[in-house]
Amino acid sequence: MANMQKINPFLWFDHQAEEAANFYTSVFNNAQTGDELRTGGAVLVKSFSLDGQKFSALNGGPQFKLNPTISFYVVFETEAETDSAWQKLAEGGMVMMPLQQYPWSAKYGWVQDRYGLSWQLSLGKIEDVGQKFTPLLMFCGPQQGRATEAVQFYTSLFSDSSIKGIMHYEAGEPRPESQVKHAQFTLNGQTFMAMDSGVDQPFTFNEALSFVVNCETQEEVDFFWNKLTADGGEESQCGWLKDKFGVSWQITPEILPRLLSDPNPAVAQRAMAAMMKMRKIEIAKLTEAPADAKTAITVETTVNAPIEKVWRLWTEAEHIQNWNNASDDWHTPKAVNDLRKGGNFTFTMAARDGSVSFDFGGVFDEVIENQHIAYTLG
Repeated sequence: MANMQKINPFLWFDHQAEEAANFYTSVFNNAQTGDELRTGGAVLVKSFSLDGQKFSALNGGPQFKLNPTISFYVVFETEAETDSAWQKLAEGGMVMMPLQQYPWSAKYGWVQDRYGLSWQLSLGKIEDVGQKFTPLLMFCGPQQGRATEAVQFYTSLFSDSSIKGIMHYEAGEPRPESQVKHAQFTLNGQTFMAMDSGVDQPFTFNEALSFVVNCETQEEVDFFWNKLTADGGEESQCGWLKDKFGVSWQITPEILPRLLSDPNPAVAQRAMAAMMKMRKIEIAKLTEAPADAKTAITVETTVNAPIEKVWRLWTEAEHIQNWNNASDDWHTPKAVNDLRKGGNFTFTMAARDGSVSFDFGGVFDEVIENQHIAYTLG
């Protein structure tokens, strides 16, 4: 695979991102943890790679739960490696199909691990698929029967894409012959799989597993955003969207992760603040302020109220939460404010629709009660 993959899986966890990344890199060979994005001193996003496939793990909170609609089909070329990975993934998880011989594989099993992520392990040859780890989309619930339509739609959007093969259900099997038993296709040279579920399922696609599309230019961002939100797709915040099948995508300019992890806190905070106001990402708005802008910011306002009351309402954690809760789009479910020189503050900002959350924090440099506060964002 190329170093900069066009499409990367993005996993949503309830504050288990680091733990999950470390677990997955311990399960598979040729795996390693990577960069991380921190806010307020805490990890927001942790990256890791499995056999060259990049993944990102988000500490997003409890809003969304992983389910088997999107799993990862993993090909092993030795039985020992298959058994080892299966044992680790099944511990604390749930076996959906036992590891054994099936008509399509000498050894195959489907398991949902302890974090809710699903894996299909198969003994075979990697060259038959083209890569070791392949996302598999299972169309079920309201999306049942739409696998063929989705495969055709996705391959029409990305360059270097093709349909490698589609196998339909046969007469006497649980689904109509028009529905997909298994399909393989490529998007920008990366292999994907799809199927219509063979049985009714109580779940469907959600934001817990999305795909990041890395874009070089604003024109490319606009293209994928417009195509994927068309015909019943839904826009969300910070570059997130759902397509007409309910699959979640993040249309992300390649410069955005670099800005958010910039060693200059002012640059990173400015990019974060700009992104939080957007639906579709606008590159110009992320970069319109110079990177060498002064990091010191003075905020002045006039309030017609006793200074003691103003101080209390602007510094006590419970009032900070109430103040930010006034927004229709955002709220502050948690605020910690150690108001003293050297004390830390952390405010958790979250979208009301549950699409994203992040910690905003820093340290107080100077505190003079009822007069003056100076702090550094971190």
